[in-house]
Amino acid sequence: MTHIKLLTTGGTIASKRDPETGLQQTGVISGEELMSKLNVDDNIKISVEEIISVSSSAMTFENLVTVKDRVNEFLKDEAVDGIVLTHGTDTLEETSYFLSQVVESNKVVVVTGSQRGPELIGSDAYANLEDAITLAADPEAKKIGVSVLFNQQIFKPRFIKKINAMNVDGFGGGGTGYLGTVDGQDVKIYQYPRPHHTYKIKEKLATVDIIKCALDTDAKFIDCAIDHKVDGIVIEAMGRGHANNKVAEGVKRAVEQGITVVITTASEDGDVKVAYDFSGGISQFEKDGAINGGSYDSKKARLKLAVMLGAGETITKEDFWY
Repeated sequence: MTHIKLLTTGGTIASKRDPETGLQQTGVISGEELMSKLNVDDNIKISVEEIISVSSSAMTFENLVTVKDRVNEFLKDEAVDGIVLTHGTDTLEETSYFLSQVVESNKVVVVTGSQRGPELIGSDAYANLEDAITLAADPEAKKIGVSVLFNQQIFKPRFIKKINAMNVDGFGGGGTGYLGTVDGQDVKIYQYPRPHHTYKIKEKLATVDIIKCALDTDAKFIDCAIDHKVDGIVIEAMGRGHANNKVAEGVKRAVEQGITVVITTASEDGDVKVAYDFSGGISQFEKDGAINGGSYDSKKARLKLAVMLGAGETITKEDFWY
């Protein structure tokens, strides 16, 4: 019999409507209550544990480390074959990517949630959870490692993004698409992700800020981050990694203060790449010591930077190549 550990953290998938306000309260429904509504294969044993219970918009770096520790602890248990983690959708893409960087096992870890609470008409809560368990119990899923199951589709955390604030088809994989599907008891995996490095955080995640650029952006937020002595800054630039001279001067000041700066793009697809020679472009950023973030979006780059700095790693452009 396959033993799947269901770990819960709250979110919409565990929400109920408040009878007085009519609004959803997150983290109210227990994992056992959710499980009681599922039709899981008789050959799958489920055990449940609540790690935390929060709205995912309230997740902290400390919460991430707590989740990481519990996941790794259960993965070391020979009696556990795989893990399903339920999570709110607002930061699901970040938590799943974080876990992909720090999980110390080749067992299956599937992250899922729902866009609509279990009590709402058309809820995707039970379908997503049942499909996630089916995926976690599939032997071929071990080749994926950490994945996200949403709306019958299997995603790699590196590329998944919440693309709709309300629709049950709430997540997409960008230009890379999805890895496979779960259709009832049928799991079909069409492609497997390439191997990547994982890291061991020494004490805690490093402090990293995201600063977004737009037309005529200046460097005041960069200077604020410098004043707050952050460990890293992710600049979400435009196009191929472009901003203006004011931003470039701020980036240079940050690097000179020993802050690791990574340049990403606000574009949905495509890489940051040297294509022009002007002071607010990636060519200047790189000359001044910033790191080219490749195709990483700002949120994933922030987590990678926080993990690598927290692990005491030396960071180069190659770390953001894939």
